[in-house]
Amino acid sequence: MLKKNIVALLIGTSLFAAHHVGVNVNDKEVGGEIRLDMGRMGNAMSNGYIGARFLNGDSNNSKTITDPDPLMEVSFMTMGHVNGVPGLKVGLGIKASYTEIDGSRYAAIPLGVEAELRLPLNAPFPLYLNGALYYAPSVLSFKEGDGYMERRIGIDMEPIANARLGIGYRIIDTDLKLRDVTYNDAWYFGMRLDF
Repeated sequence: MLKKNIVALLIGTSLFAAHHVGVNVNDKEVGGEIRLDMGRMGNAMSNGYIGARFLNGDSNNSKTITDPDPLMEVSFMTMGHVNGVPGLKVGLGIKASYTEIDGSRYAAIPLGVEAELRLPLNAPFPLYLNGALYYAPSVLSFKEGDGYMERRIGIDMEPIANARLGIGYRIIDTDLKLRDVTYNDAWYFGMRLDF
């Protein structure tokens, strides 16, 4: 099933002129993300992106879940360069998240901010510092959900044009009405291809 999802993600990328596709892994998990550049799809919103993400969580990276189902998300974001700060891009977005946690259905609509800074270093290839923060209070949580909080930070290097390797750390809290839940708390290694 997981292999079919990854193949479908890669095929979808070529069909829809993706802005980027990424895969991240650690010793227990695999995740994938695709972002489509709406400007390349004939839309007038040149800095808008729609995306999808999949994370096959594992109970070894959560002290509060015994049997996590995959976390699936669809998203919309607008992102652009910040005037007066060379190399800095900031984006604001919204996404819809769904999973099942120990048999309880969970859904949320988090709002968030993402940022990426090309580090001004004299290195043989570009280095990027990136991060994200997403939050949904109980009013934006559904089914058995009672809140969502995601924090992510990472650093990427671009050894060749349009291809990045990086490491990162993420914490994803998917609280239920009856208990606080950390869906994922883990380091990961990632690869991203830009088209």
